[in-house]
Amino acid sequence: MKRTRIIFLLAIWLLSSGCSRQSPAETPANQQPNPAGATPAAPTEEAPPGPTPAAPSTAAAPLPTAAPVDTQGVGGQVTYRAGDRVYRLAASEGATPEEISLALDQLAPGEDEWLNISATGEWLLLSTTRFDAECAGWACLVLLPGDLSTFEVVRAGGVVLHPASAAVAAQATTIVYEDGGGPQERDLWVVYLQGDGWSTPQLLTGESPYAYNSLPSLSPDGGRVLFDCGAVPYGQEGTAICLVDIASGDFQVVLAPDQGPETSEQNALHHPAFAPDGSIVFEADWQGERIWRLPAGGTEPVLVSTEFSNDNSPCVLPDGRIASLWLNRPGGSGLHEIKVMTADGSDYFMALIDVDVTDSGLGCGL
Repeated sequence: MKRTRIIFLLAIWLLSSGCSRQSPAETPANQQPNPAGATPAAPTEEAPPGPTPAAPSTAAAPLPTAAPVDTQGVGGQVTYRAGDRVYRLAASEGATPEEISLALDQLAPGEDEWLNISATGEWLLLSTTRFDAECAGWACLVLLPGDLSTFEVVRAGGVVLHPASAAVAAQATTIVYEDGGGPQERDLWVVYLQGDGWSTPQLLTGESPYAYNSLPSLSPDGGRVLFDCGAVPYGQEGTAICLVDIASGDFQVVLAPDQGPETSEQNALHHPAFAPDGSIVFEADWQGERIWRLPAGGTEPVLVSTEFSNDNSPCVLPDGRIASLWLNRPGGSGLHEIKVMTADGSDYFMALIDVDVTDSGLGCGL
């Protein structure tokens, strides 16, 4: 869908916060490094679950087609949260993190809970208290192009969303998110871009036997979604990997904790993500917390590497490399640091050290 760019003056936005799609007039190109050592980006607890009724937003301009940002590295980018700020990092050795929160501070005050990225790297999905009165005090979902030239407070059927996690498809026409309000404690929902707005949410996990369905991760084509599924929250024991076909709603348990080398339901599987070859990369605690792979069409999970223990929360870059949070770096102090390794685990580099990244999931994109 071709989208035209209409740029609104920031002053107009400040006077009319009800408008859902807006853009800054101008933001500075270079900021000073933040205390954590990150270079800011070029401008460019959980409340009760379930959708909350809200008045429909006023008509607004469509988001533009986003252009790749200058700092994209060969092989992609990783998004993450550290402290109370969100960042974007090129997946190349020696790259300097971009503090997305600092760039957003130039547009509006607020706090950012998490940041995810589309497979193409062209779109960012943000949970934040910025930009709208309905987000203040209860973070809501905001969509931004990779160059941060505009932002949109996502309203599904006229209702602001407050998801615990979410993922956006490559062309930003589909968003899958985690929320209450369904038959389970936590369900996955999908909304589609329709004209200048978003559709009413549609339930995706109605067939799931699990009370908690969380942390969605989309296939590169946006047609399927992987996620954590379990009887208890926060990926505790018994958590499995599930999949839903978005168009048909077909539900599948891809892999359960007792289908690994330790056949116990007391283990847990987390953070599944599709690799370019169709395999699924995920974290499991079968032999300590490590990164595993389920081959495409296979039923036997394979350990990616025996070299890395206490390795968590993987996501897969477009070239097949795996980014994760590794706590056992030699010479490290047990922090959640970002490691990037080859698809077979034979080589790696540390993309970010001496920073304790929030273990709520990484985002990977081009």
